[in-house]
Amino acid sequence: MIEKGRLTVRQLASLMFLCTIGEQILVFPSMITSYAQQDAWISSLLGVGGGLGVLLIMFAVYNMNPRLNLIEHVARILGPWIGAFVSVFYVFYFLISTSTFIREIGDFMATEILTQSPLWVLHLAFICALAWGLKSGLPNIGRTAEAFFPLVVLFLIILTLCLLPKAELNNVKPVLSQGFLIPFKGFIAVLTYPYCELCIFMMLLPYTEPGPHLKRDFLLMGMIGGLLLTLTLGICLLVMGPFMTQHHWFASFHLSRMINIGNFLQRIEAFMASVWVIAVFFKSVLFFYSFLLGMAHLFRLSGYRILILPGSLLILALSILVAPNETFYLKVIIPYWIDWDLTCGIFLPLLLILIYHLKHRLQKH
Repeated sequence: MIEKGRLTVRQLASLMFLCTIGEQILVFPSMITSYAQQDAWISSLLGVGGGLGVLLIMFAVYNMNPRLNLIEHVARILGPWIGAFVSVFYVFYFLISTSTFIREIGDFMATEILTQSPLWVLHLAFICALAWGLKSGLPNIGRTAEAFFPLVVLFLIILTLCLLPKAELNNVKPVLSQGFLIPFKGFIAVLTYPYCELCIFMMLLPYTEPGPHLKRDFLLMGMIGGLLLTLTLGICLLVMGPFMTQHHWFASFHLSRMINIGNFLQRIEAFMASVWVIAVFFKSVLFFYSFLLGMAHLFRLSGYRILILPGSLLILALSILVAPNETFYLKVIIPYWIDWDLTCGIFLPLLLILIYHLKHRLQKH
């Protein structure tokens, strides 16, 4: 077995929460509002329910053989040739996703915090942190996530409570003024971001110590993460309104700039930004880990650590090349990314489950 480290159930749950939040805490309000306008909060609530169904599909893939990760499942169920093709498809998805997350945090830092810093320098610093985390091993990543989990929750609650006095219910009225089709489009987007992207946990579940509450905690943290994203989206709509939420790509960061309690508690956006960077770090490091582990399986290597340096250089280059600017990312990449996420998070796992059960029925007869 390539990965010998093990996560506890609590560490896996912490990683699940942080990955559900991930970069979505920055872009989720703007993205979902662009589909559903003032009804985006309805789309988000429905999407959390649908997201639990997506997580159940992923857990069903894990239950087919708890010792195998996603790449091993694909090879065993689909055979050496088709399995290799689908494995390369997933590995490429992990690679591009990692590069995109780094580009998102780089654009955020370059436009909002460190405006004079070159983009590639910000990417390099972030990738060095990712490489260090992977070098430390999966158990250390899990322990770090467990330590940072309360901090992320605390700051999200502070953000919400400090902005409640500025909330106006008129900003989300009228409800369902354009019918159910618009919220349904937002619902599909919520299924995609973030739930389909949690397919990386099919790479992590086999390396988790079995426990009686594994499934419960896996689903519970996915639901809590989705509800906190919904809460952030809701407070953006109530404070800024749908138009401003849609047209501020980093809406929640802009929201944190509006906090001012008694001219004393204000200018806390840097603290909020640090929490968002933490969440993006854990999502990126797990996608990076899944990419390297998948490559190690494809090339039959004894370990993935030898690939950390070349993988880091590849991702550094791709993070610059993935999009020429932020507008290209918003207008061109995101609409197609939904199809890619749905394929990797729902269609292919369902296909694996179907073929697995068909093979077992044929073997019995």
